[in-house]
Amino acid sequence: MKKITVAVDGPAGSGKSSVSRQVAAMLGITYIDSGAIYRAITWFFLEKYGDIDSETPFGNGIKGLDIRQEYYSDRTTKTFVNGLDVSQLIRSEEVVKSIQWVSSNKAVRDFVTTLLREWAGEKSIIMDGRDIGSVVFPNADLKIYLDASVETRAKRRYDEYVATGKNVDLKAIKKQIIQRDSQDTAREFGALKRCEDAVFVDTSDMTQDQVVNKLTELIENQDSV
Repeated sequence: MKKITVAVDGPAGSGKSSVSRQVAAMLGITYIDSGAIYRAITWFFLEKYGDIDSETPFGNGIKGLDIRQEYYSDRTTKTFVNGLDVSQLIRSEEVVKSIQWVSSNKAVRDFVTTLLREWAGEKSIIMDGRDIGSVVFPNADLKIYLDASVETRAKRRYDEYVATGKNVDLKAIKKQIIQRDSQDTAREFGALKRCEDAVFVDTSDMTQDQVVNKLTELIENQDSV
């Protein structure tokens, strides 16, 4: 396969992360989890300040921060902050509740965009997020926008939580997703956007394997162009 950059965007719960991981493993390309970077930065500032909000000096604090990510053939990804593996720590409820302050900060988004572009380098990559095709890689070889109904996305998140032993409420998750959609599309920086040149894939009635096969086909067709 020739060098290719694949940008996968979509709302929370659309399946973009799990699908992108599987596609990367099947095609032997590198998967980069952009969301984990924002969670890692959120974790760092929570550790530094105890609590964060819109007034936290992210711009100054992020300078010199060493963030690294490794992708493995078994589809797992590890994220490191200043040498510490924070892959599990960044999945806490506290990080999830506070990430909005980090991900909406322009200094942070500029830092992450630069980092992600450096990581891409000369490798073939697939990266998911909400502004990968519009901001991080506007000239990506292939842009894909994954979506699904709110009901489908809420059920997927519910099943994920239940699988890890968490006691959650499906209605509450649906409400959170609706709120997240509203926040993500209204952000001043890094808003969720469906690019005009992105291939739209509605995954509402598709299994994960079907979505993986669809993306793999799109990438292989792009590679043959």
